[in-house]
Amino acid sequence: MATKKQQRRKYRRAQGRGRLYDGYEAKPADDRPARRPDSRPRGVREPARPTWKRSMRRAAVFSIGLFLFVTVIPLGGKKADPAAAAIQAAAFFVFLVPFGYLTDSFIFNRWLKRQG
Repeated sequence: MATKKQQRRKYRRAQGRGRLYDGYEAKPADDRPARRPDSRPRGVREPARPTWKRSMRRAAVFSIGLFLFVTVIPLGGKKADPAAAAIQAAAFFVFLVPFGYLTDSFIFNRWLKRQG
C-alpha cells in the first residue's frame, strides 16, 4: 500500500497528464492573486553607495561593542585592563574602516553590473 504522500503525488501526476476521472471538476490552477508586473522580488533593493562616513560609523559601533565585551566579560579568568581593551578596540577600528568600505564598494559595483 502506498503512503498518503505517494498517493497524492500519483494523483497530481495523473492530473498533469490529463487523466481525469468521471464526475471530476478541475480545480483552478492557481488561487493566488496575480502579481503586479512592476513588483520586485522580496529582498532585492538597491544598495547604498559606499561612503567613508558610513564605514567609520559602523566601525565605531563594533569597536565600542568589542571594548565593552572585553572589559565586562572575564576572559582567561580575570578582567582585562581598560587601557589594553581600548588599544584592542582602536586597532579593530583601524582595520574595520577600510575593510567595510571595500566590502560596501564591492557589493555596490556588483549590483551595478547586474543592472546592465
